[in-house]
Amino acid sequence: MRILGILIFLTGTMFLSGCNLSGKKEAGEENTLTHGNLVVREFGSCDTTKNQGSSVSVSLWELSDSSKVSEVINGILTQKSIERINSYADSASIAANPGATKSVKDAFAVFQKNYTDFKKDFPDAPGCWQVELSGDTVMVTPEWLFYQLDHYAFTGGAHPNSFRSYHVFDGKTGKEKQMKSFIADSVALLKLVEKNFRKQEKLAADANLEEAGYFLLNHQFFIPANYIFTREGILFYYNPYEIAAYARGAIQFTIPYSELTGIVKKEEIL
Repeated sequence: MRILGILIFLTGTMFLSGCNLSGKKEAGEENTLTHGNLVVREFGSCDTTKNQGSSVSVSLWELSDSSKVSEVINGILTQKSIERINSYADSASIAANPGATKSVKDAFAVFQKNYTDFKKDFPDAPGCWQVELSGDTVMVTPEWLFYQLDHYAFTGGAHPNSFRSYHVFDGKTGKEKQMKSFIADSVALLKLVEKNFRKQEKLAADANLEEAGYFLLNHQFFIPANYIFTREGILFYYNPYEIAAYARGAIQFTIPYSELTGIVKKEEIL
């Protein structure tokens, strides 16, 4: 009977150790969120001799396994790319080609047609129309995939435009989650971001930001639309035109986790 009891105890112990009751990955368990490769899609071209033409380039790091999570994440990234290309088209053009909302290739076809129509009306207008999208991981944990998407475009005008956005995907469902869901105290965070912004820009604590040439929202300082969690802390990124003139470029800085105690839910991130 004693031997039988020991066997029952050992069997139960092995069963429980094989179960992941918390839903988190066990130590040594493979993290499929790190398996991926760069996928490049290029359409059209720019004739540098004639300084005309239209092109779209999409280079995204995508998950390479066949899981449902990877399918969802890759699908979201592709859809974001399509929407950005279509942002240069009018609704009538997109309606005439419904496939433009479903594939990068069809979105480019609309982009190219709009360029061709523009050149018919303004044949002497110089310059190619270009959209370049690139995406890569910033940080991957067993639970989350943090991602950066860069957007460059030139469709005429004084200069090209660029834009960066950050995204986080749930490692269990693949669905996108809002960064602010990891924030425990948004009021304290706002004060800390402004403090670090002034330090980055070499501004006194009592300096009037608007008089110094910065753009505020209803005369109030604001956290940038895009920020992301890294191994070191939170990286805050103000895109050109978001809080300062285009010539100033992007403004970015990182606040380490040592300054974010009680402000962020670090235990849910790392």
